[in-house]
Amino acid sequence: MTTYTAYFRTDSETATHTIEADTPEQALSKAQEYYASDPSDLWFERYDDAMPVNEIAILEDNGGEVAAWRDDDLRLRLAAQDLLDALEELVARIRAETAASGLTDDEMTSLAPARRAIAKARGGAQ
Repeated sequence: MTTYTAYFRTDSETATHTIEADTPEQALSKAQEYYASDPSDLWFERYDDAMPVNEIAILEDNGGEVAAWRDDDLRLRLAAQDLLDALEELVARIRAETAASGLTDDEMTSLAPARRAIAKARGGAQ
């Protein structure tokens, strides 16, 4: 077995944990299981570098948010699931509408960028 170091990273903190595994893929799986079973066991430390501000919120005395600014990256992360769902639905509709023509997915080259984006978002091949 090989000893691997798993890094658990948030936007502002990082934690490490040593894992024994035969392969990097097994180490990753063990790290995911470890985090799922007891995330409080990880000791997170702040990054040494300053993190950029990605949101500013203005609250009233009662705690209600009355104004907010979010950077491009945060807005994209907040919209990511809706964008992915819409793209998957759009690809499915195009596939269904063109199925009668006999075209395969590979022949529908205009869908290739969408299929790659979906695969990337889903963490593997589509």
